[in-house]
Amino acid sequence: MRVVSVVGFLGSGKTTSIAALARHLTSQRQRVAFLINDVGEVQRDGAVIRAGGHEVVEIYGGCLCLMRDDLYQGLAELAQIPDLGWVIIEPSGMADAERMSRLLERFPRILDAASAAQYHLQCRLSIVDAVRYRLLMRSVPHLIRASVRVADVVLLNKVDAAKTSDIDAIEADVRKNMKPTAVLRRVSAKDELAAPVIRDVLGMAVQHV
Repeated sequence: MRVVSVVGFLGSGKTTSIAALARHLTSQRQRVAFLINDVGEVQRDGAVIRAGGHEVVEIYGGCLCLMRDDLYQGLAELAQIPDLGWVIIEPSGMADAERMSRLLERFPRILDAASAAQYHLQCRLSIVDAVRYRLLMRSVPHLIRASVRVADVVLLNKVDAAKTSDIDAIEADVRKNMKPTAVLRRVSAKDELAAPVIRDVLGMAVQHV
């Protein structure tokens, strides 16, 4: 069971991005399920994902990064699905990305050896809103920086709606907080994700997008 954790502030494009990932995985005959905890948008997001025919576990009542037991119970529940290849986690847009990352790294400790061997944290994905970046950096800079610091892949989203000069400056600022090994891609998630982007996130060959 490979896990992709997707963080990003409310409205950044998380649901659009993970729906694109799910479509690709399904086209590759990979079974994918979702663990969703987007406060205020969870019912809408769950409905969008479920409409694609995917298994969805929804967690209400708070931010997943502060709900370790619920997170672990949800993952354990999904792990019982036969032939499940992937789990995509969408926490609240207000989630502490660093805390989420630590919880996901520690999850195998509660599993038996055989189950733990099947669990792999494939990618920590951060969606950054290019249109609202400067506004968000004034209001919630700690959340934006944390989401970038832990990311294996950063998607600078909504580049279709921003000026190239602004995007260049935003990308330079984002890169200051990225891990040396992390990858940044400019995307417009509403127009689908290109094959190289999907390959970066999933770490698998892309045959059909």
